[in-house]
Amino acid sequence: MVNPVEDSIHEVENENINQRGNESRTLSFLSADRLLEKLSRPELATLYTDLKNYAERALKEPMPSLSFRLYRQFSGTGERQAYEQTYFDRRGRLAGVAMLALDTARPDALQALEEMLWDVCGEYTWCLPAHLGTGEVKQVNGNIDLFAAETVHMLAEIVTIHAERLDRLVIERIRSEAERRIFIPLYREQRKFHWQTADHNWSAVCGGCCGMAALLLLEDESTLQESISHTVSCMNAFLSGYGEDGGCAEGIGYWVYGFGYFTYYAEMLREYSEGELDLLTGSKIADIAAFPLRVHLSGGTFVNYSDSAEQEEIPSGLLSLLASRVGLQVDLPLHIPLLTDDPCHRWAHLLRNVMWSDPAVYGDEGVSGQVERGFIFQNLGWLVAKGVLHSPGKQRSSGVPLHVAISVKGGHNDEPHNHNDLGQFIIHCGGENILCDPGAGLYSQAYFAPGREQLFHISSSGHNVPLIEGQEQCSGRQAQARVLEAKLAEGGGELNTTLDLTAAYSGAASLARYTRQFHWKMASEGSGNGAELRLIDRFQWKSRMVLSAERFSSVDDSDAGCSSVVERWMSRVQPEVVKSGNLRWQGVHGTIHMTYDANQWQVFTEVMNTVDHDNVPVTFYRTSISWTGVIDETDVRTERHNPLETVCEVRFIIEPKMGETEVSMRE
Repeated sequence: MVNPVEDSIHEVENENINQRGNESRTLSFLSADRLLEKLSRPELATLYTDLKNYAERALKEPMPSLSFRLYRQFSGTGERQAYEQTYFDRRGRLAGVAMLALDTARPDALQALEEMLWDVCGEYTWCLPAHLGTGEVKQVNGNIDLFAAETVHMLAEIVTIHAERLDRLVIERIRSEAERRIFIPLYREQRKFHWQTADHNWSAVCGGCCGMAALLLLEDESTLQESISHTVSCMNAFLSGYGEDGGCAEGIGYWVYGFGYFTYYAEMLREYSEGELDLLTGSKIADIAAFPLRVHLSGGTFVNYSDSAEQEEIPSGLLSLLASRVGLQVDLPLHIPLLTDDPCHRWAHLLRNVMWSDPAVYGDEGVSGQVERGFIFQNLGWLVAKGVLHSPGKQRSSGVPLHVAISVKGGHNDEPHNHNDLGQFIIHCGGENILCDPGAGLYSQAYFAPGREQLFHISSSGHNVPLIEGQEQCSGRQAQARVLEAKLAEGGGELNTTLDLTAAYSGAASLARYTRQFHWKMASEGSGNGAELRLIDRFQWKSRMVLSAERFSSVDDSDAGCSSVVERWMSRVQPEVVKSGNLRWQGVHGTIHMTYDANQWQVFTEVMNTVDHDNVPVTFYRTSISWTGVIDETDVRTERHNPLETVCEVRFIIEPKMGETEVSMRE
């Protein structure tokens, strides 16, 4: 079957871009006058105040130094945060001052902007040390990583916006550094970089940023032609990482990053070519664009598998542009991210949030929540079902419905930013993932080194999946979830799916087969006010196991691993034991009751203290139920259907919080 997206890309590669003068390179969204006008709009008032405060501080303080000591920390200890905080603070100050300098009545801001541009041009490397190995000179010269690419793009757009007022020597220096660091190795010498053929965010970000800088700064036509061909090839590689379902294995945060920069380049190329070259076409692009809304559960909370956060800032400019270009229906309330909301202070998002944000495409907070009530990502192996809890005889005074949802993850354990989490699931209620995914941990050298699967955020031990014979899930492409059933009722009110997860536990020597079944059903309107998830795990064994029940008389940290099966549930909410066989997680707006067979399973909850991706302390409560049953010769003489099978069946009942009369999605 012919892919229309790939067809359009190949057409672009064969197009001849006629020589254009420098004047045509001043694209509509890079106009200083239009930027200043946009910043005066009322919906941008908070954003403008935020970036102005950041910029005013930058005018009063010297630029923080990227010192040799900071640079060497990563190769010496594996620590990367101190250098990166300084690096991104420098980018944030530059972004804020570049916006402040739009005001012609602020010559101090323009002078500071020139100093900052000069300073960034003088950095030893635009790359992060974490992307340079040991950081020696031979690894620095000509190297291009995500942030070198972002830097050249930022400088190119700033110099284009302020071209009429900046000192010519500053402009020449920026062009010279762009040539030396980016254009010569990438387009003239045509060095090979790993990201050029990557099927994830690196190809879109590195290729797209360098490509946008080339459109703005390159003056000779042959190199410009090479840059377009090269960038389109990178974009083709990026799109190959997506199936026809549009699902992003890296998660919502990396959808923002990778597809965001794909879109930014595509839109610049379209405007530059006066509409002749358009990468934002075709059904696959439309499905990729819809990904964040399909995994949006409610209240700005998302499915957050892989290295993503539950609460993700989706750039308002990006969503607005996609709404206008591919007909995206946005079910989120308008929220324009601040410069300080982004730890990396990315210029590309900031500029386009200012220029493209359109309040008209956003839903109203009181009624928005779930445009699509469910979706099965056939290629990705994710399933999402959503609905609304009805409360007979009770009207919430705010008029905001109580949204509930479930998500299930298949796939394999060799995905980009992979976590070993096949069979993972999330239960969501009222803007909160009550049974949750831990998301990304703190990036360090160990986070991407051999043995990374031992880390809490990456290991199956940090997810809602079992420990089998003391074995966590294994890594690798061979560890794949096989989808045996996937049925979603129209409207998302019912979901049935079965996954064969045997391949994820190759280390469990006695395991013959492991399947996980999910049965999700919303109460129909007028018949109740809850939802139910019934989970059935079946473990089939290769031979009779004679296990001593005494081994499982206590389920604590040391003994839990001795059980043949330990089921585990992760939450930021500490569960309460209601009675034997009944646990309760009390969320902000909803309650989850879990019932299980207390005669066969013993419960234990651990406190798991860790830090999130931003190094902020976070506590999870890992609740385990350990199998205390016995399979022996006696079982063979019973009427059991399969004496070599262990079955764990639990029911999760999701209900509104007792006494709740109203819900606010952004409390």
